[in-house]
Amino acid sequence: MLVGDIMRGDVKTADGGDTFADVAKLMRANGISSVVVLGKDGALAGIVTERDIVNLVAAGGDPHTVEVAHGMTRRHLETIGSKADIAEAAEQMVSLNIRHLPVVDKDRVVGILSIRDLTKWAAEELAAGHEMPDIARSQTALKAASELQKQRQLS
Repeated sequence: MLVGDIMRGDVKTADGGDTFADVAKLMRANGISSVVVLGKDGALAGIVTERDIVNLVAAGGDPHTVEVAHGMTRRHLETIGSKADIAEAAEQMVSLNIRHLPVVDKDRVVGILSIRDLTKWAAEELAAGHEMPDIARSQTALKAASELQKQRQLS
């Protein structure tokens, strides 16, 4: 199974001039926990996650005035291609302790993959009654979700 098969293609985006409050409203309206930030050229510039918003508020920043360009995750921004195997994506998430991977093909964001997407796929794969469920990838995805949850509890 490939990343492109289970990623969310309807990526919600922001630009660096949007405020954290704007992005939080977008997250809430769409039931998501991250928003991809695009540069003026349409290329990936960063990502804003719930954790970035919490860190801003905890540091005393005003989400209504601080632009995402000043607090988004941009350093060591990890991505994956749509043709990558989902097991590779799961392992990458665990090794980097991240829950969201922008999917990039030819320098353009084409989707986003979250640990929630992997977990949902694994549960459906195992419960759907397929004659030959993909047990190995399902186990990898569920193990990744479990490891990320453990890492979150420790930090």
